[in-house]
Amino acid sequence: MNYNKTFGDSKLEALVGFSYQSFRNSGINSSAWGFGTDDMDQMGDDMKSIVNNIANQIPGSFQQFGYAPNLSGVYVNRLFPDVAQEFISPSGSIGAIKSLAVDSYDNTTELQSYFARVNYSYKNKYLLTATVRADGSSSFSKDNRYGYFPSGAIAWKLSEEDFLSDSNVSTLKLRVSAGITGNQEGVGYGNYVRRERWGGLGISDSGEIFLNSGVGAVAFAEPNLKWESTVQYGAGLDFGFNDDRLSGSIDVYSKETQDLLFLINTAQPAVNPTQFKNLEDSKIVNKGVEFGLAYDLVQSEDFNWSASFNVAYNDNMVESLTGEYLSANVNGPGLTGATAQKLQEGYPLFSYFVRVFDGYNADGTPIITEDPQFVGKSALPTVTGGFSTNLSYKRWTMSAYLSGQFGHYVYNNTANAFFTAGAFNTSRNVLPETLTSGEGLGASAEASTRFLEKGDFVRLQNLSFSYNLPLSGKGTFKSMVLSLTGQNLLLFTNYSGLDPEVSSSTGGSLPSIGMDYGAYPNPTTITFGINAKF
Repeated sequence: MNYNKTFGDSKLEALVGFSYQSFRNSGINSSAWGFGTDDMDQMGDDMKSIVNNIANQIPGSFQQFGYAPNLSGVYVNRLFPDVAQEFISPSGSIGAIKSLAVDSYDNTTELQSYFARVNYSYKNKYLLTATVRADGSSSFSKDNRYGYFPSGAIAWKLSEEDFLSDSNVSTLKLRVSAGITGNQEGVGYGNYVRRERWGGLGISDSGEIFLNSGVGAVAFAEPNLKWESTVQYGAGLDFGFNDDRLSGSIDVYSKETQDLLFLINTAQPAVNPTQFKNLEDSKIVNKGVEFGLAYDLVQSEDFNWSASFNVAYNDNMVESLTGEYLSANVNGPGLTGATAQKLQEGYPLFSYFVRVFDGYNADGTPIITEDPQFVGKSALPTVTGGFSTNLSYKRWTMSAYLSGQFGHYVYNNTANAFFTAGAFNTSRNVLPETLTSGEGLGASAEASTRFLEKGDFVRLQNLSFSYNLPLSGKGTFKSMVLSLTGQNLLLFTNYSGLDPEVSSSTGGSLPSIGMDYGAYPNPTTITFGINAKF
């Protein structure tokens, strides 16, 4: 619902609303034995027909059903309203398949939100915005279901003041903001409550199904699970000169994220190796500055040229955390259990904790420290930037965009696993220069700074050309534009791997970045297009 009111030099806009989202994930897994045909299409049709026929005759909900020659009837395993196992005799033919085992799943998560926003302006110079949200998620227990997230911002348009009316300043606005945002991404269905299911039922080689006696836990309760929250403070300045021919902005910010939601390893033995938890007394702080500038270099009837760039610096630190958590598994022969990163108080996110490599001794054994240690490096870039330019000449246009990341390191797990002298014992995927590296053939390739490389890069992200054909507009085609676009055309980096912008996951419970283990590089694509109007 909206409300707008203007009174004198003041303008008020208000909005209140409600949103509801439901996400359902359901389906069945079926296996069968003893088909009456060897035609694959007919097998699928028979299986689908029998499954649907039986499912439609089962009253109420079910988790599993099936039949086999060693069972008297069709078994049905239920979870609701009570855990129960029973047998039914459905009508309809099931003779096309001798044995059938079906396991179903049906998970629903819901998110409902109440929100309100008020915008107030006075003389279009002084601006105020206030918002509040109440978000409720079924991923959390009743006591922690709702998170409350207010925010506010004020701005002063100095360019509207009389003392700047005769200047070439077209835009000058000072902004200050503060607010809280929430996060529940990835938590999903039922992680706060103990859940039980019937165990999986398979069909033996002889077509028999052996029913189990009951249900077992598939997840333990975590009733204290709650929203992750981020408190952010920011200030900024927007500016423009000569009708914004030259324009830009500068922003500074501080973000404090608390009650971090992570999927962490559970104490074994357990039904699941990992479980979502809010890390105890956790707080991560990001502080940074962002700057952007745009300029219309040439403005004429036939030729126009504009360019812009942005750069950002971010400082990250884990300022509070009880305990420490290993992450970023290192994979490969002889590397079982090795990790490269650690989440720990007093260090940045994705900090590398590895042994320090210091060359080889006389017999080719790597010289490394005994224990992993913080090596002053992180996988998180400290500086990011971009540059774009657009040119047009009569019917021709060209645009280009370059991006870059700096100040971070990549762990070359691919080299650690395959490109060492020791890999000759287990693999043929070894580089020839390994033979002259000074490393002995019997040396083990421990996870160390030997495989830690700078990940700085600049990438030509996009380059595009287009031509607007000079059509009269009276024929079949009213207009036609031909275009040629390239993505990821050039990469400038000293990283020895295929691409320093890696996103390959190497397992483990905590998220990790900067681990290159056979990661696919960003593909280079070239696209030709025609945009025609009839």
